[in-house]
Amino acid sequence: MRLLPIILAALFAVGCQTAPVSYTVLNEQIASGKEVSPDALRESFLATADLASRLERLTDLEEQALAIVEDEPLKLGSIGSAILDTYYGSLTGHYILARFYTHLETPEAAAPHEAWVARIQSSMQEQADGSRERPLPAMTTVEARMYAVSKGWSPVGAIYQTSDTTVFSLLLQAKPASGAIRGLNFDLTPYYESIRQEFSGGEESRDFSPFTLIGLLAKQNDTAAQTAVGAFLATQDRLDDAVNWLRAASRTGNLLANSILARIYWEQARSTEDPDARVELLDEVLENYLHAIALGSADAMYALGVLYLNGQYGEDNLVSGVSLLQQAAALDNSDAEMFLAHLYYAGEVVEQNYATARTYYAKASSAGNPFARRAYARFLLDPSTMQNGDPDLLDALKDQAKDGDPESMVLVGNLYARGLGTNPSVRQAVRWFKKAVNHDSENASIVNEVAWTLAVSNNQQLRQPKYARRIMDHLMTANAEARMRPEYLDTWAATYAANGEFERAAELQKEALQIADSEEFQDVRDVLQAHLEDFQSGRTITEPVP
Repeated sequence: MRLLPIILAALFAVGCQTAPVSYTVLNEQIASGKEVSPDALRESFLATADLASRLERLTDLEEQALAIVEDEPLKLGSIGSAILDTYYGSLTGHYILARFYTHLETPEAAAPHEAWVARIQSSMQEQADGSRERPLPAMTTVEARMYAVSKGWSPVGAIYQTSDTTVFSLLLQAKPASGAIRGLNFDLTPYYESIRQEFSGGEESRDFSPFTLIGLLAKQNDTAAQTAVGAFLATQDRLDDAVNWLRAASRTGNLLANSILARIYWEQARSTEDPDARVELLDEVLENYLHAIALGSADAMYALGVLYLNGQYGEDNLVSGVSLLQQAAALDNSDAEMFLAHLYYAGEVVEQNYATARTYYAKASSAGNPFARRAYARFLLDPSTMQNGDPDLLDALKDQAKDGDPESMVLVGNLYARGLGTNPSVRQAVRWFKKAVNHDSENASIVNEVAWTLAVSNNQQLRQPKYARRIMDHLMTANAEARMRPEYLDTWAATYAANGEFERAAELQKEALQIADSEEFQDVRDVLQAHLEDFQSGRTITEPVP
C-alpha cells in the first residue's frame, strides 16, 4: 500500500497517450446496456483525474477480496460492489460478485459478472499465453493472482523475475483442481516503470532497477519478492541471508521458496565433512521438499525421488524414490518419466521391463524433452530390446536436427540405417551422418560415432572407409584432447584398417593401449588388445552397428 501513491502519475501518463474516451462516459454506456471492451475501460480508468484515490482504494479492496475469496463468500458482496464502484473493469470485482451471487443461488445476478470475467480473461489471453516469452499483461500482482483464482487454480508459489525482453515480471505457480501445477508469467513492466519514473527526480534514480523494486516489496512482506531476494543472495553465496528471506517466504506457502531452500541445504550437505551436520542438513532438505510436495510440486517429487534412489536417505527408501517418480510422472514431469524409463530399461531397483521403459520414454519424448528423445532413440536402437520403431520419434529428432543438434542428426541416420520407424535407407543414413559431421567437425563424440559406424558396420552398403578415415584424421589433428583418448584412437586405427593400411592401424592401436595403461581404462584394455591383434593379422573390425 505504501507504494501505491508512487505509481499514479506514470499510470496517468500511459493512459493519456491515446486520448481514451472518458471513464465516466464508458460507465454510462455500460449502465445503458452498451458493450464496452475491457481494454477501453482499463485505458480510460488509467486516464481518470482522480486516479490516485481510485487506484489506492481499488488495490486495498482487491487485496481484501483475495484474502477471503475462498473461505467467506457472504462477505464478498459488499467488497465486490465497492470494487466495481471504483473500477468497473476489475477482474477481481466481477469474479467475487459472481461467486457471491452463485453462493446465494441467484444465477441471473451472477451471469453478467461471469460474462465480464470471461471477457477480461480473453482480453488478457489475446495478447499473450503466459509463457516466459509471452507473459500475460497485468497492472499489479493482485490482478495476476486473481487471474489464476478466476480460472479455478490455487496460487501456490511466486517469484519476481527480470530479463532482456521483460523488465519486470511475475512467475506465478498455480495448482488446478487436478493435474500438474501451471506456471504463468505476467508482465508487470508498466508497474515497474511507474515506480522508476517516480524516482527519476531524485539522486537515487540512476541506481533504480528491478532489484531495487524487489527489495522494497520484500520489506513489505511480498512473498514473491522475498523469494526473489533469497534466490539472488544464494547465487552470491550469501547463504545465511538467503535462507532467512526464503524461510519468510515459505511461511506463506510459497513452494518456490521451499524448493530453493531444499537445494541450498542439499549443496551444504554435499560439501560438509561433519556427519552430524550432514544429517541435520538432509533433514532440512527433506522437510522443504515435503512442504513443496504437499503443495503439489512435481519438480519436488522428482528431486526428492532422485535423492532417495541415490541412497541419500538409506536403502530402505529406494522404493519410496520410485513411488515419488511415479507420482511426478503422473503429473507429466518429463524428467521423472526419463528416470523411470532408465530404471525399467536397466532393471535397477525395479524389475526390468522394456515395455514399461518404452512407455515412459515415449511420454517424455512427446513432452518435448530433447534429452528424452535422444535417449528413447538409443533405447530403440539397442538390439537387446528388440523394439519396433516410432515414426513420431523420427520426426521429433528431425525437428531437433533442424535446430542444429548434431547428436539428433546422428540418431536420425542410425534410425534410417536400421529402418526403425521408417523404411531403411543407406543413402539417407549417410546423408544424415555427414550432415552431423559438417555441422561440427571437431565434436569428438559425434565424429567418433560416425567414423566408427562407417568403418566397421556389418552392413557393407553402409561402409564409407575413406570418408571415415578423413574425418578422423581431421579430428585427431585438430583436437589435442581427443588425441589422448584411447577410444578415439581405437576408432582412428579402425578407419585405417578399413582402408587396408594395417601397419598404420597397428601403430595407432599401440598408442591407444599405452594411454589405456592407467587404471581408469582397465575395462577396455582387453578390447583394445584384441583389435591390435586383428590389425597385426591383417583383419578389419566388423560389428553390427548402428
